[in-house]
Amino acid sequence: MTLTRRLVLMVAACIALAVLAISLVSAWLGRTALVAQAEVQAQSVARIVAESARLTEISLEEMDAVLVDDLQTLAFAVGSLGDAGAPGLGGRFAEIVARGNLASLWLVDRDRRILVSSVGDYGALVEGEKLPPGLPARALADLVDGTRFAAALGGPIDGVRYVGVRVEGGRALIAGQRVTVLDPVRAANSLPVLLAALIDRDDIRAIRVFDDAGATLAAIGDEAGGEGVPAADAAELAASTVAGTAAASRFGPGGLLVAAPIHDTAGITIGAAVLSMATARLERMLVDYLVYGALAAAAVFAVGVTAAALFARRIARPVAAMTRAAEEVDGRTFRPESLDGLSGRADELGRLARVFRHMAIEVQAREEHLEALVRARTAELEQKNALLEESKRRVEAELDAARSLQAAILPQALPAHPSYAGKATMVPARELGGDFYDFFAVDERHLGIVIADVSGKGVPAAFFMAISRTVLQASARESRSAGACLAAANTALCAQNPMDLFVTTFYGILDTETGTLTYANGGHNPPLMIRRADGTIVDLPRTGGMALGVMPDLPYAERSVALSAGDTLVLYTDGISEAMDRDGREFSEERLKVALGDAHARAVDLVLAGVTDAVTDFVAGAEQSDDITCLVVRYNGPAGTFAPDRDAA
Repeated sequence: MTLTRRLVLMVAACIALAVLAISLVSAWLGRTALVAQAEVQAQSVARIVAESARLTEISLEEMDAVLVDDLQTLAFAVGSLGDAGAPGLGGRFAEIVARGNLASLWLVDRDRRILVSSVGDYGALVEGEKLPPGLPARALADLVDGTRFAAALGGPIDGVRYVGVRVEGGRALIAGQRVTVLDPVRAANSLPVLLAALIDRDDIRAIRVFDDAGATLAAIGDEAGGEGVPAADAAELAASTVAGTAAASRFGPGGLLVAAPIHDTAGITIGAAVLSMATARLERMLVDYLVYGALAAAAVFAVGVTAAALFARRIARPVAAMTRAAEEVDGRTFRPESLDGLSGRADELGRLARVFRHMAIEVQAREEHLEALVRARTAELEQKNALLEESKRRVEAELDAARSLQAAILPQALPAHPSYAGKATMVPARELGGDFYDFFAVDERHLGIVIADVSGKGVPAAFFMAISRTVLQASARESRSAGACLAAANTALCAQNPMDLFVTTFYGILDTETGTLTYANGGHNPPLMIRRADGTIVDLPRTGGMALGVMPDLPYAERSVALSAGDTLVLYTDGISEAMDRDGREFSEERLKVALGDAHARAVDLVLAGVTDAVTDFVAGAEQSDDITCLVVRYNGPAGTFAPDRDAA
């Protein structure tokens, strides 16, 4: 995706998210405002309920007082109708009761005997009638005695309220009025009537009113009797409102529930009003906010994409020019004037273009300089490589010549003699080797046998090998003893050894008439002797001598061993016993003896081939670490009494 598209999408997405976020925040604020408005409405209803209850109570009390006054006035008027013995007075009392909607009228004397009653002129009934037992005797006595003119005679008795007035002659008139006369007033001012007036106003669906004990005082609304407010939820919300003395709200299954506390005139919470309000308006508002927000986001997104595309193209155009310039620098086709228009800008892109152009010019100059240097160095290296190749060819030719000379100075076969036969091989680890072997006739009866291993490898070891061989041959011809020969050779080598090399050497003299081998060993591997009779393989006893070239004037001990006809000597260097495979394991003397298991019955050339083949199979292609040298000599007895080739066949 290109930078322009990324920039356009990023700007447009940020704008759209911002508009949606503002819409969501506005919807949340609108919801909060509607809930707060509902709580205010609930508080208003609670105040209306409290005030209505207070006014209803006051009005009922005042009407009750007016009723008492009217009864007292009526009783006073009735008391002035005439003497108790006047004919027809009882009938008048009955008519007054019927017309005045009274309960009863009684005219009593000091002894509280009924003189006249509203039951009419029926003496027998009057004589059997009695005053209600709950009338206060003290108040009646005050009226009869003239102490008081009028008095309310306590509370209602059996639903009737009684008042009395003084009548001349020590009498009192008692009038009774049923309390149900105020029921229409109470019904007109009752709480359900008030709540019914509030239903369906401002989304109010139902109202429940609770006292401070949690009892339902009134319920009205949809689903008959206020069932629109779930009783359990409303009671729980009302209890929390009464306990907290503050308005509370909750979204219920049927809509929004809002509760507000009801306070009396002293500010004490005496109950709570719970309103169930429809959420249709809230839902419409939220939908409107979301729809308008989505439309605004789409419009702003479109505008933002267009504006971002324009600005992004304006920004990306210099970047594209810089990209082309970088590609031209890489392709060696950059022209500094191609950035003149961009480098003339005063903003960051113009500064970048100026820096890039300066850098590109320097890079081109450095590349041209480097290319010139590379061409010069390449020509110089080609000339030196040619010289090195010539030198390498010359060195290889010289090494080949040296290798050929080294191979030429080593004897290829033993001197022809019927008393012995032999075979030898030397495989150098590098171009030139440090191992060597030799056999020569000391005189007509004796054969000298040498095998040696110079320390190190390569050209120095090869030169020291040649010197050592020459010195050993000279010493052998001058000395009849093997130990004296090694001692003389050691002293001579120490005198001409500038590189402090040394050579391990075994030198033996074979008496061809007797088969006696006299030998001295200068730190070399002891040769192996293979008996013809039983194939036994043993090491020649050690003489304990030190390698030649280490220290001058050292003596070398000698030992002798008798060879029988057909016995074989195997002389070798540590390049055989210490040859290693890829895992670093050595061939070892044990494996060498295994390879020589049937050597007593085989010709010497086959014995030598068996040893070299065993080493080759063991190393399995691993790099050769040391020179490999082996010499096999078989004693045939005096005057050739043993015929090895015929026996081996």
